Amino acid sequence: MISSILLKEWLKVKYFFIGVLALNIGVCLKIYFDIRGLILAEHPEMIWYEAIHLHNVFFKEIMFFPLVTGLILAAAQLVPEISRRRMRISLHLPLHRDWLLLLSVFTGLFFFLTVVGISAVLIYFTMRTWFPYEVSMTVLTTMGPWILAGILGYLGFTAVLLEPFKTRKVFLAIIFSVIVSAMYMGIGYGWLSPAMPYLVWLVPLFLLCVFESGHRFQQRGA
Repeated sequence: MISSILLKEWLKVKYFFIGVLALNIGVCLKIYFDIRGLILAEHPEMIWYEAIHLHNVFFKEIMFFPLVTGLILAAAQLVPEISRRRMRISLHLPLHRDWLLLLSVFTGLFFFLTVVGISAVLIYFTMRTWFPYEVSMTVLTTMGPWILAGILGYLGFTAVLLEPFKTRKVFLAIIFSVIVSAMYMGIGYGWLSPAMPYLVWLVPLFLLCVFESGHRFQQRGA
């Protein structure tokens, strides 16, 4: 049964997964050629000065793409299930509701992490090609909050889609939006890295919201 559920999740998201992967790779290639053009047009020392001393993030174009990726994957998984009332049928399978939701969420997060992982590697090698080692090593700490925003956006949007009550939907959407927007409040390289060990605890809290929304969804549909 688990393999059938995983296959169903793959069939739902495969075209969206390929689409967001192509989109992210396209942005990474654009960043590469933009930086290459700057390096060739100006003295490399000036570009390095902007990066090191002025904290100009040359790959900030990809900032919102992890969030967009998470939202698209969540919608691809749940909108067809809810709009066509297939989710109510799935919740009556001989598998506990939380396990079913956990399989769905982990599958979506696997595809999400695959996309952003490839993007992070491409950005790292772009920065490693044109900048000193110290600058390239800040890629992961700089992209960390953006990736976390994508994970929280995925989980939050999943909870909102599952939530059957409109007032709760609006409340959850506002709370999640405020929290996710906090991941974009800073500037510069690795600005939020000291707080990341604490912020990652938002992930299990958001996951609990998914379970709670799923519980209410099942109760209302019973």
